[in-house]
Amino acid sequence: MPAVVRTWVDGWARSRGTDAPRDVPGGFRIEVGSPNHRARYVLPAADPAVLRDLVGAIDTPGLWIKVCAPREALEPALTPAWKISEPQYLMVSALAPMPPATPPPGYTLDLTDHDGIIDARVLCSGSGTGTGSGSGGAVPAASGRAALTTGAPGGAAHSAPAPPCAAAAVFDMIGTEAAHRRRGLGRFLMASLARRAAELGAGQGVLVASPDGRALYEALGWRLRAPVTAAVFTA
Repeated sequence: MPAVVRTWVDGWARSRGTDAPRDVPGGFRIEVGSPNHRARYVLPAADPAVLRDLVGAIDTPGLWIKVCAPREALEPALTPAWKISEPQYLMVSALAPMPPATPPPGYTLDLTDHDGIIDARVLCSGSGTGTGSGSGGAVPAASGRAALTTGAPGGAAHSAPAPPCAAAAVFDMIGTEAAHRRRGLGRFLMASLARRAAELGAGQGVLVASPDGRALYEALGWRLRAPVTAAVFTA
């Protein structure tokens, strides 16, 4: 589990353009820098002693703890100043080269990669026939990215060159606009990102899914590694 979590935090940091994760007792810390999300601690396990010390040391709103464990493993360590968010799920999948996926009728794919970050947008034309790369009135219908990573300690941030020997791809910010859901766009988007990541050398995919996303990823063959519980210090 620690190796998978290391891969996830390193890829997430690359995807979001933050500094590389730092090792801390029991896990990792990522500086995020926004008012409601100043930093996050990510723990591969719910060690009671680690949680007690960490919760006792946090007094700044906007600091998050994410633990690869169910809610009941984290909640006893928290005070009323903490708010637990909806459950999430750490998932993995093998990646391998595959033929290009075909977009649903009326949609096209805009796929780019730079410095180990693969960005994908599924576009819908105003006429519903598809227009290529986003010109001529095409609008985004779905989008997401995958960040290549070695998962090694001291992983690079987004601005650094891509890892020379990518071991994995961390999938992030996967979403479909409400008006375009239930049309197979999520499946197509994930297949397109996975194909490109495999071409660039990634053999494993890692992500953290929402409850809705979990159903899609399980249908695509992704495996659950652990539940993830997140909480933020509010006051």
